[in-house]
Amino acid sequence: MIGGTLPMKEKARMVMTSIVNMILAKMEMGAPMISMYLLGNPDHYTDHKFILFFWHLLPKLRELLTRP
Repeated sequence: MIGGTLPMKEKARMVMTSIVNMILAKMEMGAPMISMYLLGNPDHYTDHKFILFFWHLLPKLRELLTRP
C-alpha cells in the first residue's frame, strides 16, 4: 500500500479508510461519529451550559447544613 505506484493522496486516503475501518470494528461506532471525531468536531450540539456537580460531596453538604 505505502510503497506502491499510487499517488500520495490516494495512499493517504487508503490509510485513513483502513484506520476508520479498524476503529469501527473495535469500538462498534458508526462512520459519521468516527469522521466527526477525526475532524475534531463535537458529537452533539446543545444551547445549554452545564456545570459539574460532584455527587460524592452531597452527604458532606447535607451534614454541614443539618448540623446544629
